[in-house]
Amino acid sequence: INISGLNAGAIVLLSLGIAFVFSDISNIHIRAKTSLLQEADAVRTLGRISLNIEPEVGAPLMEATRAYVSGVLQKEWQAMQQGDALSIRQGTKSALTSLTVMSDIVYDPFNFTKLQPLTASQLGNLVARIREYRLVRIEISEYRIGSRGLILAILTLVASSVILSMAMLKKPASQFLCIFSFFVVSLFALYLAYASQNPFSGLDAISNAPLQEAFDRLKVMQLN
Repeated sequence: INISGLNAGAIVLLSLGIAFVFSDISNIHIRAKTSLLQEADAVRTLGRISLNIEPEVGAPLMEATRAYVSGVLQKEWQAMQQGDALSIRQGTKSALTSLTVMSDIVYDPFNFTKLQPLTASQLGNLVARIREYRLVRIEISEYRIGSRGLILAILTLVASSVILSMAMLKKPASQFLCIFSFFVVSLFALYLAYASQNPFSGLDAISNAPLQEAFDRLKVMQLN
């Protein structure tokens, strides 16, 4: 029975399934990297503005900003690498306290009277951005391909291999080599997908360099 068309279709189906998995992982990595860069930029901008406003507001704001970035690097980043977003949300490994202090300083009505309206609005927008990007980081660190996706890929791999074997019954030597190569390549692709599912750890992990550079910059900033 000639089932070469069915065989080719099964292989294409498996290839598309793996491609979709990698596409989803790639989009998650891009989203995580973008949010990290935006958060680092907002932190640096907040630090620069705090240098040129009233010391009564700028000094505690700078201190809270430094404490926040330090908390992210020392606490939250480790939890994100482990995919342990729960500990961040529960406050075990969290920089939320420093972020709350930043918000309290920026949104304090008494501090508003010491700042220009445009400056106060800009500070509020920056803190809101930092809070938003932080939540994106935490959410992304929980990303998983899911057991259903892996089971579907494995079942498709097995079905494709069986069909491939049936299509090459008269060629045992080439059949063995082809199926062996097919299995190795497919399993390696699935392993790469599984090892790369958390963008903050594993293969092609996103570096904390943008936040580290922002923290180094904040440490050398001096209030006027």
